[in-house]
Amino acid sequence: PLATMAHAWLAMSAGLTRPAPVARRASSVSTRPRFAARRVAARRVATRRVAARASSEESSNSDAKQAGAGAGLKAVWYGAEAVGKVVGATKTKDAVDDAGTGGAVSKATTTTSDAGPFTRERVLELLKEDYDTNYFVSGLGDLAAYDPECEFSDPFVSFKGVDRFKQNVGNLGGLMRNIDLKITQWEEGNDELTTSWRFSCILDLPWRPKLAAAGGTTHVFDTTTGKVVKHIERWDIEPGKVVKQLFVPASKLPENRWEVFMFSLADGDAFGCWMAASTGVVRLTAPWVAVSLAAKAAGISAEGTALGTVDSLAFWLLCLALVAEPVRFFKGIIGS
Repeated sequence: PLATMAHAWLAMSAGLTRPAPVARRASSVSTRPRFAARRVAARRVATRRVAARASSEESSNSDAKQAGAGAGLKAVWYGAEAVGKVVGATKTKDAVDDAGTGGAVSKATTTTSDAGPFTRERVLELLKEDYDTNYFVSGLGDLAAYDPECEFSDPFVSFKGVDRFKQNVGNLGGLMRNIDLKITQWEEGNDELTTSWRFSCILDLPWRPKLAAAGGTTHVFDTTTGKVVKHIERWDIEPGKVVKQLFVPASKLPENRWEVFMFSLADGDAFGCWMAASTGVVRLTAPWVAVSLAAKAAGISAEGTALGTVDSLAFWLLCLALVAEPVRFFKGIIGS
């Protein structure tokens, strides 16, 4: 009996000290919210990483697009500078022809070599004289208030040198007609002058586009010489929109084939572009095709060579242009 009682007492003690199943289940249930919270936090971190990666990719793509647009605008600027040099060379040649073989052509030079520092009043007076001559679109000003190595910058490009600036604006200014420049603000600071302006002109191109923009210029003065050492132009219009203005005629109704062509190009009308260009294509390709046919009649053939490819291209362009001529004629009758 004593042994039996001892075994019973030991069994009861073991039962009292053994962890209850319910307690274990409660413990396992109590850990589930913590695991769920960890999973939610992990998902949030992953979402943030994905969003950050997407934002970084969008930013890099945007920077790449801006860089591409900037490179395109710079290419347009340098192209315009090259065209200006050609125009300037043509004007110089005409001037030499007018003056005769013994005549001399004076080259415009800047008067920025004045010795000694300038007072602020003198610099402002010289700048006002330059603005009165529309100097930064016509190149007619003396620019005596500028340091010879002044830095010029605009939304397209930046460079140094008054001579280069005068050459560029002087050459391109020869293509401008009906220049309208109005100064809307003149604000004098301690070390700079800030102006605001509105500008428009008609370019002397076959389709006569109109350029119009508003912006301002900041003239930064040197503290020692008092002259302008930085000429910073800002535009209140996107440079790309200014470039697009080059392809749109100023006239509301086209007055020549060039204007018809540019209006059609701006509207994306390929048929209208071809109708406008057909006459020029005929004038360009007809002599070439005539020479090619004469050579073939004489037994000279360029087939299989690059010249033969050009002959074929010229022939088909001429055919298409000749078809376009009666189409345009009847279209004009129907339109009338």
